[in-house]
Amino acid sequence: MKSTDCKKFNTCSAPICPLDQESLEKCSWFPDEDICTRTPYPLWIKQQKKIVKKCKNPDRYFIFKMLNINFIVGKGIEGLDPDLEERPQLQKWLKAHRELTQLEKDRRREHIKEVGTKQKQISLKVIG
Repeated sequence: MKSTDCKKFNTCSAPICPLDQESLEKCSWFPDEDICTRTPYPLWIKQQKKIVKKCKNPDRYFIFKMLNINFIVGKGIEGLDPDLEERPQLQKWLKAHRELTQLEKDRRREHIKEVGTKQKQISLKVIG
């Protein structure tokens, strides 16, 4: 990709950019910072959007390596402490937030469908 692929490239303030390889390798992102708005959204931008909604401490940062794995973004998720050494924190974080397997993804998708169906049935009973 080239900078000409994005109309906002020269004015965007998102610290991690899919058009800037250096930002993908070296930059950190705090949940109170901007997120790239280029579509279609890659996985890591989807993860950033989820983190913004669920993080409890915006003073902790995330790097591309953390954002670019398909893990469950749970309530109260935290990034790395900028006052501590990154490497041991990152290893611990990656171990705690492993990538979902395809089987786990399929099971979650099926569970969400079941819950949605049950919600519809409950609301129909209440109405009827």
